[in-house]
Amino acid sequence: MVPLTVTVTDTTGRYVTGLTGSDFAIFEDGIRQPVSFFASDEVPVDLAIVLDTSASMRDDLPLIREAAIGLAGKLRLNDRGSVVQVSDTAGIPQPLTSDHVKIETAIRKISISGSTALFDGLYIVLKEFERERRASTDVRRQALVLVSDGLDTRSRLCFEDVVELARRVGVNIYVIALRGEFATIPRRELDGTILTAEYTMGTVARESGGRTFFPKAARELPAICAAISQELANQYELGYTPARQGGDGAFRRVMVRVEPPTNARARTRSGYYAARPLGGR
Repeated sequence: MVPLTVTVTDTTGRYVTGLTGSDFAIFEDGIRQPVSFFASDEVPVDLAIVLDTSASMRDDLPLIREAAIGLAGKLRLNDRGSVVQVSDTAGIPQPLTSDHVKIETAIRKISISGSTALFDGLYIVLKEFERERRASTDVRRQALVLVSDGLDTRSRLCFEDVVELARRVGVNIYVIALRGEFATIPRRELDGTILTAEYTMGTVARESGGRTFFPKAARELPAICAAISQELANQYELGYTPARQGGDGAFRRVMVRVEPPTNARARTRSGYYAARPLGGR
């Protein structure tokens, strides 16, 4: 089954709730697929809070901590969270846990140092999610929130590696892209490095079905994290078994539509890679 986390909004951007499985149509490479699984807010969430703790984030650390703690505080009883710290290397000071006190404690202990191995860090987190999904039969939504200025200066992996893995794993990625000292500069005057960082982070979020936020100041972080929490609480989980069986490793494009008369827009990941059968080439 191909799992899809779907966010539905109306023309004003407000979340549409109360839908059922029959309100959705799923298409794979343009061919309609039968909905074989549907659930709404009762599906628990596994949330990775990924914090860029490189030297470039030093001035914003207090607000980053505050926002991350606020995000963790919105987790429900059956939700789990983890804390990931990215600087010269990626570390996981708190693996997935349902103990929300441990999550807050880990956030309070983060410190600033070094450069940014951002792509390496995202890759490690996505691999952890992939292992978690394979090891469990529970239906859980998986989401990742990244707070970073997006400037990768240390990674051995590249942007394309992260995008490909994000497509495979199916984790919703939310990016909060801080511009730091460049926040007040008009976009048309930004350095190409900054624009490239914004493009790469935006692409990762869009391909995964998540969102990108570009705050003008770090003080906007708490409100953005509250908005992400609200979205996570108003999503649907759909699943379907592809009519076209057999995997060739190719990328299959997926689209979800909300059926009339509901005038709403559905957002989900862009697709998935069809796994090759065991022993296949």
